[in-house]
Amino acid sequence: MKKAIFSLFILVSLSSCISLKESRLALPEPKPIEAGSCEISSPGAIYMNFFGLIRSDFLPAAIKIKTDSLLIYSDPQLFGPDRPADYIFITHNHYDHFSKKEIARLSDGKTRIIAPVTVTKKLKKSRCITAHVGDELEFGGLTVEVVESYNTLSSLHKKGNNYLGYVLTLGGIRVYIAGDTDFIPEMKELKNIDVAILPIGEGKTAMNPESASRAAQTIQPQLVIPIHYEVGEGREKTFSDILDPEIPLKFFQEPIIPSK
Repeated sequence: MKKAIFSLFILVSLSSCISLKESRLALPEPKPIEAGSCEISSPGAIYMNFFGLIRSDFLPAAIKIKTDSLLIYSDPQLFGPDRPADYIFITHNHYDHFSKKEIARLSDGKTRIIAPVTVTKKLKKSRCITAHVGDELEFGGLTVEVVESYNTLSSLHKKGNNYLGYVLTLGGIRVYIAGDTDFIPEMKELKNIDVAILPIGEGKTAMNPESASRAAQTIQPQLVIPIHYEVGEGREKTFSDILDPEIPLKFFQEPIIPSK
């Protein structure tokens, strides 16, 4: 009993030391990006405070995809109000990707949640589908391919831990959601990707602009949308400068020029 109380105390204490809120650098109303019959959007820049050790304004991995008939989220954080989601995808269980509070706020009893076991074991099983690399799932108007997502340079997202990426086919397009991954050999197997949503972060826990540009060159999507990077640090410009100019690029939030 004492052990359980102590564990609960530690959990509550740790949770109180992690906060995500809207950033001062966020645009008032980030405009969705249109692709096929889909609207793809982001909550915009958010402010992260991690134990007081990391304070950052960054564009999260949170994605919202709407068609005439479907509402889908991936790793949702701080989205505005909308109708309950049809599907919510979670790539892995780290706090900036998985929020039970956000899932509860954006869903109802009909929402299906697709995620790795490290996430689904913490949620109501009747609403969840535990996904594994290699799975192919069919829903009404939506096809899902579950793909690898892991680090080669860090142990934070190790291969074999079932961290996930997704390829969603809907609205006449194929959307690749990479998750927190490095540029990995499995990306060569991705075919006919219309939209690639790629991290361009610091390069330790996910791709940086250089490795993301190599990933885009390998995947050859019709459009690249960057995510998961610090805003105002110049990564948007770096990525834009080195990306193959034949690959179209759009940002959820207009790049901010770093202050000198």
